[in-house]
Amino acid sequence: MCYRIIQLQQLWIDAFTDPQASIQTFSSCMTLADLNADDNCKLILADLGSGSTHVKLKVYNGTNLVSEVPLLDAPSSLVSLYTDNNDPHIPGIAVACGANVLVYRNCRPYFKFSLPLVDGSSLEADIWRQRSQVTQLVRLLEDLSREIGYSNLSAPSQQLLALDPSAREEFAFKHRHCSIKKQTMITCMTTMKKNVADDHAVSCLVLATESSQLFILDPEAFTIADKYPLNSVAYLLSATGLYSVDYCVLMVSQTGFVSVMKAGVVCGLAQLSACPIGIAQVLRTFVVANMDNTLQGYSLKGTKQWTVSLPGAPVTMASVPLTNQALHLVAVTVSLDSGGGVMLYSGPQLMHSFLTPQPISALVFGRYGREEHALVSVSDSGALSVKLLKRTAQFGSGERQSSVQDKPHNIKLLVPKKSKLFVEQTLREREQYKEIHQWFHRAWLGLSVSASEAYVNALRNATVCQREALKLTAQVLGLGPKLKVQLFLENLASDYIPAGLAVSIVFDSNIYTVHQPYIPVPMLVFGLSCCLETLVTCHLAVAGQLTVLVFARKILLSAVINMPSAAVPP
Repeated sequence: MCYRIIQLQQLWIDAFTDPQASIQTFSSCMTLADLNADDNCKLILADLGSGSTHVKLKVYNGTNLVSEVPLLDAPSSLVSLYTDNNDPHIPGIAVACGANVLVYRNCRPYFKFSLPLVDGSSLEADIWRQRSQVTQLVRLLEDLSREIGYSNLSAPSQQLLALDPSAREEFAFKHRHCSIKKQTMITCMTTMKKNVADDHAVSCLVLATESSQLFILDPEAFTIADKYPLNSVAYLLSATGLYSVDYCVLMVSQTGFVSVMKAGVVCGLAQLSACPIGIAQVLRTFVVANMDNTLQGYSLKGTKQWTVSLPGAPVTMASVPLTNQALHLVAVTVSLDSGGGVMLYSGPQLMHSFLTPQPISALVFGRYGREEHALVSVSDSGALSVKLLKRTAQFGSGERQSSVQDKPHNIKLLVPKKSKLFVEQTLREREQYKEIHQWFHRAWLGLSVSASEAYVNALRNATVCQREALKLTAQVLGLGPKLKVQLFLENLASDYIPAGLAVSIVFDSNIYTVHQPYIPVPMLVFGLSCCLETLVTCHLAVAGQLTVLVFARKILLSAVINMPSAAVPP
């Protein structure tokens, strides 16, 4: 099947293009933020540079490069976040470089957080403790390096193997009592709101490391709030929710396995068909662009909902929220033979697409300058481009792509504009989120108790067993000591006649004697009631119970008869 990108309509304004920018970066190292609290958002990116240039943190204001800050190491991620509620609200820029998180404010160093050291291999510690000669120590460390990998060795072991043989004796003597620990690296980073879901609210940092750990940092003191072990190394992160209330963190490993962490518990979700290049959460679903040229949508329970084939190899993706149109799109850049393209999807539906001269390697969407909707991109050649969405743009004439599972809920609904009542309700939920959350939990517990009680009553008084649908009523006649029990059994299934049924009565022999505890049931015809009778003799003047069981190969129906207090002669 042949796919092609169609220029549906021109919705973007080419605001700025700099083909000589020579920027080498990724989508994870780009963000848009109001650095000076002057309602003028700027572009912040980490330029990885080339062999002749160094890594720099660059800030663009409009069309001008206004600041450059050198970085000591290549960054893996860059985010903007608010670390306090002070006025004016000035965000910080957090850059993950190696094992450190560098925080900048006003383009100046503000704070540095370093990950704690990780304990090394116990076998490596035994080698350092039991070694007799330097040559033997080096040989054992080389064997261990081939077994577990050079990167998994501690820093002293790596330095010893990298030294000249003449300098190893002195180094080994100096570090003979050192602790065997290694420094881990940050693979990816994202943010999550701490208490309030507001644009200027304080956010927490979420970090994933090469040692298969997940850290959540408190931004006010930059301390570790929580630490969780993972089953594999995560290289893609996506977090939603509030840290103090309820949150969800999606993690993707290098093998394409998606995990989710909720309430401090990490569990697996799905195994993707190929390694993804990006992940984005949209409402209660998440979207991934895979290396097998597909765009897939999953629920937060791991169920695949749809699959769309892309016209080329995906390079990067970004989330495109359009609150004024009640849309949340996903932008995917693809590499084509004639250049590149950007495709915007709402679920499996292609809403808009346009061609680019070169493939786009980095993409970010948000507010730039004083414009609400700006799409900032960096091409493979390092050209910087800024496109502004027209205020009259409408994403309503998209193409429908073929999907694997096309369900009715994928059809876009016409959502009306926000009413005054909706806005007031939103403000009330924002101000009283704790009370609403507590009320929800109480209501949920009450509903669970009611459902459990209804389930227990259904087990005692009724049954749903494949095609059998039976109704049993009982009647007790007499004053005592002999009573007559009448059982009326009725078949409610019009297309099925049960056969081979029997009724058994379970009783306390100290109180009653049932003259016929086992009664075979004739064939039950739909619409007719079958009456079964037996005599019961009472020995004590107490109110007891009889349990009636209707069964064939297994128990189909059970009922409890509360017997009256019978008159028993002395």
